[in-house]
Formats: sequence, structure tokens, C-alpha cells
Amino acid sequence: VGSEMCIRDSVQSLLGRAEAHRRFGHQKDARADYDAVIKALDDDDPLRRDAAARLASLLRDQGQYDDAIEVLRSTLRVSGANARIYSELGQIYIGQKRLELAQLVLAKALELDAKDPGVYNALAVLALRQGKAQEAFERFDRAVSLDANYTDARINKAAVLLDAGDYTRAKQELSAALEKRPDDLAAQVSLGVALRGLKDFPQAKKVWERVVKSSGRRDTVHADALFNLALLKSDFLEDIPGAKADLDQYMQDAPTSHGKRQAAEEKRKELGK
Repeated sequence: VGSEMCIRDSVQSLLGRAEAHRRFGHQKDARADYDAVIKALDDDDPLRRDAAARLASLLRDQGQYDDAIEVLRSTLRVSGANARIYSELGQIYIGQKRLELAQLVLAKALELDAKDPGVYNALAVLALRQGKAQEAFERFDRAVSLDANYTDARINKAAVLLDAGDYTRAKQELSAALEKRPDDLAAQVSLGVALRGLKDFPQAKKVWERVVKSSGRRDTVHADALFNLALLKSDFLEDIPGAKADLDQYMQDAPTSHGKRQAAEEKRKELGK
């Protein structure tokens, strides 16, 4: 029994480290830890299914949909039906714009566990893709009501609020999420956007500078924070030299595939030498 407990403690630590790596943008390290957890546990262990779902989610975020689906299908073969696995599969189908398939697997997930907050979060994301904003908000709220520590729903809800220009409510949701997950750098970047929208420029600057210092040079959140800092300085603080420096740093550090690279290049040309 003692040996089993040691193994369990070890994989719990690995899973926690994987989550920390992921929040700091260290995707390769996170994947390695998830893989180690999956290999260390029995097929029917709930923690193994949880690790598989988290790994699939990581792959989904990177656009590696086929690999993510294979992880989930393999887990279903050896571990049986599970709401968490079907919920993640639904999110992948949403990412692939296969909304009818997403609806089917999420209905299966809800049938398996009607109290899993992750299912309602996924259903909310699906509702957003279908143009059902009110239904999405209700499902995000349902997810949070089922588990106050389930921060993904708050962060997703905040993203919608930011898009709608509701910076006050977005800040509230992000602040609540960061109380539970203070090291979530992506949520901190979003909080900076909310603060900028509320015209709290000094605090937005402080948040993004903290993310830049806390993240690795090649991390997505690092590039996000640098880009936002540059825009803040050029468009709101009239600090053109500072904006140029941040954009130059962005060009050096950001992955070539980063979503803001073209906008950053255009902005740098606009600011001149």
C-alpha cells in the first residue's frame, strides 16, 4: 500500500507540474509530464483519464487536432466511456468546426455526468460558435456554480466580455479566476486588456511587464504581453521609443506563427526608425 501511495503522490506532483508548465507557456515540458502520468497509471485509473484529457486539451490549443483525438480515442478504448473525455472530444470538434459532431459527443458527456462543470463549459463554447450568446453565458455560469474552483469557465466568459467591450465584468471574472490560479499568465494578459479598456493604463502596463519577466522568450504569453505593451505605449501613453523597443523585442522573441506578427510588423513600419 505504501508503494502505491508513493506512486500516486509522484504522479500527482507530475500532474501539478504539467499544469504549471502549461500556464507558463512551457508546452513541451507540460506534454512530457502528462505523458509520464499516463504511462505510470493503470488503464482504469481516473487520474489517468484526467491526464489524457489535459494532454488532449494542450494539443488542441496547439492546433494538433489529430494527435489530440488519438489520445482520447486510445483512452476510451482502454478506460471506457467518461464525461471528461467526451467533453474534451467535443471541444476538439468545435475547434475543427464540426459542430454537429460536437453536439453529439457533448450530449453523451452530459448523459454520463450532468454535474461535470467541464461539460457545461464545452457546451457554452459550442453555443458561442452557434451564435447563442445568452445560452453560452448561462452555461458558463452553470459551470462555475457546480465548482467555484473551475476557472476555465470564468476565463472563457471573460474573453467573450472583452470582445463585447464589457471591461468591468471581464475584470471581475479574471480577478476571480486569478485568485484561484495566480500563476496563469494567459489570464494575466487578458486582465491587462480589461484594465486598458478601463483606462487604467499604469496597472495594465504593470501586469504585462510582469508577464514578460515571468515567461520564457519563446512562450506565446511572452509575445502576447510584448505586443500589448507596444500598443499601449504607442497608442495610449505616447511613448514611441518604448513602443519601438517592445516591438523590436517582439520580433526577436515571438514564434513566426504567432497571431500578431503581421500586425506587429505593420505597426513597427508605421512608427518608423
